[in-house]
Amino acid sequence: MVGIACALELARRGAAVTVLERDRLGHGCSYGNAGWLTPSLAVPLPAPGLLWQAAKWLLDAESPFYIQPRLDFGLAIWLLRFLAATGRRRFERGTAALVALCRWSVDAWAELAARSSEPFGFQRTGLLAVYEHERAFAAGRANAELVARHGVPFEVWSAADVAAREASIVGRQVGAYYFPRDAHCEPYLAVRALAGEAARAGARFVESAEVYDVELAGGRARRLLTTAGDFVGEQVVVATGAWSKRFGARLGLRLPVLGAKGYSLVVPRSAGYPTRSLMLAERKLALNPHADSLRISGTLELVDEDLSITRRRVEAIVRAARGMIRLPDPLPPHELWRGLRPCTPDGMPMIGRARGLANVWLATGHQMTGLKTAPGTGRLLAELMTGEAPTFDSAPFRADRYG
Repeated sequence: MVGIACALELARRGAAVTVLERDRLGHGCSYGNAGWLTPSLAVPLPAPGLLWQAAKWLLDAESPFYIQPRLDFGLAIWLLRFLAATGRRRFERGTAALVALCRWSVDAWAELAARSSEPFGFQRTGLLAVYEHERAFAAGRANAELVARHGVPFEVWSAADVAAREASIVGRQVGAYYFPRDAHCEPYLAVRALAGEAARAGARFVESAEVYDVELAGGRARRLLTTAGDFVGEQVVVATGAWSKRFGARLGLRLPVLGAKGYSLVVPRSAGYPTRSLMLAERKLALNPHADSLRISGTLELVDEDLSITRRRVEAIVRAARGMIRLPDPLPPHELWRGLRPCTPDGMPMIGRARGLANVWLATGHQMTGLKTAPGTGRLLAELMTGEAPTFDSAPFRADRYG
């Protein structure tokens, strides 16, 4: 998604753009994610206090946030950097930057939905974050007020409000925060719609073109060797998501991007399902209603590039969802998907010129904000590459902040 957004904005500025896709467009992390376009949740992953909560979760293989215990020096360094980024001031600065990028992007998605001939299920029906305990509900107020300071309005719903206005919630709850400007979409269809827009702007797409080596000379990337032939370009944009660490090594870059595995299940829609996007806040689950299905997404497991499926974690997601909404038992035939979110230690994307390489640019590390900030990322990167005045403050996203 991020790479296509960059291609679109560069093509709009008259650049001749070729996108090299190792598989098929949209079949990476953008295929089956939650589909949320939510400025209310545009925050860095290393939040204040998360480390201590995560320490408890690490002992539970079914928890929402899990790291399989292993001896890995690189992981240890990543976690130390993560710890250093959990300070309140740093978190709030990162939130301000991400919310600005996300708000612009969601408006761009709305504009695309209005003019595109390829519908992608865009709906601006808001997000309802539901809480089960008073203490968590009170803590959630602080985050709601934080994003409100950056232009994201919210409403406080009592338990009675939730029961009256969102009948799909049947489990215990004490109230919710409703963010009316949030939206959602079908992620894969959104990829296709954005790719169509980029193609009409002049971008060229080459699928099944895996870059297996890069020729470097004079501090520049000179040639890309791919399974579909060799490519030479004046500038190279690296938008490789969870594979950025491995691909960056080919460029002599140390990019601390780890893949964080998440799962989603798409089940046929039936009576009693949600009418809007739901976040089961304490269970860390995302529920998204689509035209003919319900998407249930959850878990974050730092695994690097491991795409194996852990049955126990999938079953934990289903149990957690059943605790709050009605689901058929057993579930009817459904789609199970897993993908890797590209996470930097500070939870901020890397957008801009790579350190030490004159013609290499990065657009990666978007953790769980890739879909919701892709249009803004493309805009910012294109502005930096062409010398335009940036629409957003680029400093929090500096691509050269890591060696």
